[in-house]
Amino acid sequence: MGRVMGPLDDIRVLDFTHVYFGPYCTMILADLGAEVIKVEPPWGEVARFYPPLVGGVSPVFLYFNRNKKGIVLNLKHPKGREIALELAKRSDVLVENFKPGTMEKLGLGYEDVKRVNPRIIYASLSGFGLSGPYSKRPSFAPMGSAMSGWYRLTGDIIDPEGPPIRPAEWHGDLDPGLWAVISILAALRHRDRTGEGQLIDVAQLDCMIAQTGVSITQYTTTGKLPWQIRREYHTLTTFDMFKAKDGWVYIGADPRMRDRLCKAMGVESIESTEQLEKWVSERTVQEVVDALVEAEVPVAPILQIDETIENEQVKARGIIKTIRHPTAGEVKLPGFPVKMSGFRAEIRRPAPQLGEHTEEVLRSLLGYGDGEIEELRREGVIN
Repeated sequence: MGRVMGPLDDIRVLDFTHVYFGPYCTMILADLGAEVIKVEPPWGEVARFYPPLVGGVSPVFLYFNRNKKGIVLNLKHPKGREIALELAKRSDVLVENFKPGTMEKLGLGYEDVKRVNPRIIYASLSGFGLSGPYSKRPSFAPMGSAMSGWYRLTGDIIDPEGPPIRPAEWHGDLDPGLWAVISILAALRHRDRTGEGQLIDVAQLDCMIAQTGVSITQYTTTGKLPWQIRREYHTLTTFDMFKAKDGWVYIGADPRMRDRLCKAMGVESIESTEQLEKWVSERTVQEVVDALVEAEVPVAPILQIDETIENEQVKARGIIKTIRHPTAGEVKLPGFPVKMSGFRAEIRRPAPQLGEHTEEVLRSLLGYGDGEIEELRREGVIN
């Protein structure tokens, strides 16, 4: 039986993205079957070199750029721009996450591309979007997370008078990347029905405000900040992290589950959070987990990454995949996380080596011959 057709098998994405934000978006599109052509400068995008390097390439690049073809184009050379427009003419989606205005300076802005391909879905990903007083500011993930309240909220959970805290991983890149994918899929559906392409403007700040939506709506409707609500309504905490003898657990007993929690603890009632803290502290993580699972109270051990990938549930679900890269060797990384009955997302190819598919793309999509390719190489348009 041949490979099941992916939902995006007929979609070509021209990918001008770098680092986390954009590459995460285009990685998901590639996982769903799209042909993603990643365009890099002759020296390679910066995320190739984030330490520690494995086989000369960063794990960051290995993860975000699987399932993509990689080409090199010097976009500052007139012929590089010409080739980029030729590729855009033959693509369904273009994604870029440069500082606003950069693609326009290169002659590759939305209006430039729209002239050669009116059906293009052009996704512009940036820190603050294409409008507003901050639109021209350079940005990274922490800027949107900081301004949205995300970091302050995280610190307030521990101490409202203490410092803000940056959560693990770069949610200011990853979460907006998901919103970009959702919007691109919606735009493709719109084009299927109307034939119209469109510009998609994805701002990290906007997306992180959306991700903070519950806390913002609580404030706008009650006038109280989240930490004030917790102090007023949640004086007995049974939904939090607790320290056991040999590690930490997260217990998720909401008020409806207090009876079950009491049964697991062997008490008639819980009078204080300190009572629960003491009960947990006298037991190992496994003992706490076993007791609460038996009582049907949501609980989980708080694991380090090395423990996570060895967990029996994680292994049973098969989320960690193994691929082979030409220089990095065997690489284990998370695969596509959603299981679909009609399509199985697979890692079809590792992250490309620099310029690995340049000649293939020039020949197969644009019809370039040996002489033309060699001339482009001599002129510094490609490597």
